[in-house]
Amino acid sequence: MSDPTGPASAVRGYRGSQKLLHWLTVLAVAAQLVVGYNLDLDDGCDPPGEELSGGDTSDAFEDRLDRLEDACEARADSYDLVGGGFDLAELHLVLGLTVLALGVVRPLWRRVAGLPPWSEHLSAAQRRLATWTERALMSLLVLVPLSGLVLVGTGDDAWLPLHIGAHIAFFAALAAHLSTNLRPAVLRRML
Repeated sequence: MSDPTGPASAVRGYRGSQKLLHWLTVLAVAAQLVVGYNLDLDDGCDPPGEELSGGDTSDAFEDRLDRLEDACEARADSYDLVGGGFDLAELHLVLGLTVLALGVVRPLWRRVAGLPPWSEHLSAAQRRLATWTERALMSLLVLVPLSGLVLVGTGDDAWLPLHIGAHIAFFAALAAHLSTNLRPAVLRRML
């Protein structure tokens, strides 16, 4: 019988279920970021000069502003990807819930499935960095969507700094994670 902590286990890397959860998370987060950064949270359809509207402006100027605003709102309505009112904001919400669910499931599954031995290509310092960045990423996979849900659910912009701060922390942790894991010898374990 072979030793599960021996070389065969190190070559094998992560279990298929862990790889699947990891790459589903990567895809969900990437999609979430693309959709989120394409959302125009304040609708953004007030054309330049809108603040001058009324009073001292001509009817032609008002008509021009109205046409620009209508065109912008028509473009925003075209974000309805599947018809029936499912728009980018709703897609952002669904993706956020997906990321949140994956953020809860992944650490639980790690406890059940365990982790393979460390790659011999990582130094002790890189292992410590990997441990802390993975903990940060796992926490932020919950904090970012939760802060977004609270922000949307309450309509209170006081939660916006937390949501933005969580994004910044996520990108910092992701950069650290990639710095240790994008080398072929290490990356191969997750492919």
